[in-house]
Amino acid sequence: MVATQLNDDIGAQARFNMVECQVKPGGVRDYRLTLHLGRLPREAFVSSDVRDLAYADLEIECLVGETSRTLLTPTAFARLAELAQVQADDVVLDIAGGTGYSAAVLAGLASTVIALEDEESLGEKASAIWQELGIDNAVAVSGALPQGLAKQGPFNVILINGCIAELPEALLGQLTDGGRLVCVQWVDGASKAHIYQRIGDSFAARAAFDLSAPRLTSFDPEPIFEF
Repeated sequence: MVATQLNDDIGAQARFNMVECQVKPGGVRDYRLTLHLGRLPREAFVSSDVRDLAYADLEIECLVGETSRTLLTPTAFARLAELAQVQADDVVLDIAGGTGYSAAVLAGLASTVIALEDEESLGEKASAIWQELGIDNAVAVSGALPQGLAKQGPFNVILINGCIAELPEALLGQLTDGGRLVCVQWVDGASKAHIYQRIGDSFAARAAFDLSAPRLTSFDPEPIFEF
């Protein structure tokens, strides 16, 4: 019991330091978001061999068998989540969240979160962690990331956990009226956080700020063969 309490205390201090020394200085001001970041054990979502780095402002590779997904830095993810302006009654599609940390955070802000991964093993791992933590409003689904989940939509928020070369029109079509899609895009030699908002049948797009994120190759355009 003493050892467990000590570990809990260490984790709480690490989360406090992450929020106060990284996330807030990185520009994040959303109180609901920072409160939930300070409560959720990020170490539960990473492998034991990198658990000591769980609260460092680093990208961490999460391995599940032969499959891996890179976790965004705490500050990068928090800035994207804040940009999305998640509301308590929102339905969120979380894309490429790996072992489920991003979906777990979003589940504390929204009504329902659907986490889409292209490898079933990642979703299974995420589901097991959510169950251990008592998170019951997130569900994992496997499928092609660029196609989204039209049958489960529309969504108030779509968040893509990585840097993409091209945004598929299919994802924009899965937003509700007023819905927001946030991602990092590689444009003119730089990676920038972007927000797209649906307004009726139109979409407003804005590059919000520079942001580094791991590349999601499944969003690369198909090669064009010339004869």
